[in-house]
Amino acid sequence: MSQLKRNELEQAVDGSANERVAPDEIIPQPENPFHGETRTRDELFRSAGIELDEALTEANRRLNLISIGGPLAGTVAAILLLPVLAPTPGTLIVFGLFLFVNALGAGVGLHRYFTHRSFEAPPAVVCALGVLGTWAMQGPIARWVADHRRHHRFSDSRFDPHSPYWNDDARIEGRVRGWAHAHLLWMIVGRRTSEQRYAKDILANPMTSFFTRHYWSVAASGLAAPAIVGLIIGGADEALLCFLWAGCARVSVLHQLTWSVNSFGHMFGSKAAGATDEARDNRILAILMIGEGLHSYHHLHPNAAVNRPISLDIGGLVILALEKINVVKNVTRYER
Repeated sequence: MSQLKRNELEQAVDGSANERVAPDEIIPQPENPFHGETRTRDELFRSAGIELDEALTEANRRLNLISIGGPLAGTVAAILLLPVLAPTPGTLIVFGLFLFVNALGAGVGLHRYFTHRSFEAPPAVVCALGVLGTWAMQGPIARWVADHRRHHRFSDSRFDPHSPYWNDDARIEGRVRGWAHAHLLWMIVGRRTSEQRYAKDILANPMTSFFTRHYWSVAASGLAAPAIVGLIIGGADEALLCFLWAGCARVSVLHQLTWSVNSFGHMFGSKAAGATDEARDNRILAILMIGEGLHSYHHLHPNAAVNRPISLDIGGLVILALEKINVVKNVTRYER
């Protein structure tokens, strides 16, 4: 990544994307806005870029519940229909293809491109990443980016939105409770991250702003697309199967894989040399989630487009292949 691009990204989040705050310091430090004997809880939240408006937080909670619950209901229906409508080989192929490209949309698109600007891409590729990222049904692009940049700023300390060790108010006691918070509960009980604070660049860009505003329409197209493919290859029954399995179940599986990076990926695995938080390199997660499970390396080099070991980073290999054929450029990498 060029120095200019890095500076632009830092300005987009008020220069705070890589700032780390110690989790349990109590001595006031003038240079740190999150310490000081006179600051109220609301003042601390405002300084951390956390929305105080209850209506915004409630709307965010509803969006999360529908994004999770809708595909999950379809997945349950698919399982209940197994005795009378089992998936065909065609269904499974469509499921696998959509899961793979959707994982790329989340890992390469939402994460490495939109959040960290790890490479540069032409408008057609940005559009494709925006569509595939939204198909993951993990929230609008601006919201996803804002949450993840706040996660890096406060990784495994207070105000990290999905740490197994802290919530916005206190340290979490117990590993099971911490896992549950990082895996799912933060989306239900947590407060909304300020998009104006952490994702101004996303909101200012016409294309990503469009995807953010039209989240539901684009997400719905991600459920309809497999059904259309099924209709083409096998008629009405195959259309229903592909909707349930390659649409709904695919989203639910990807949800679990992504959330596992937040939870298991901060609890189990090895730490990269020089790591300063609890992010872990977990080879199982790396294989299942196109390299996103190499999480400790990522936290050590958040702007890197390619994680190490490269052989476990399918997402990174895709980026390198696109660079090789001049589809993307200025790919940020860190050599050993």
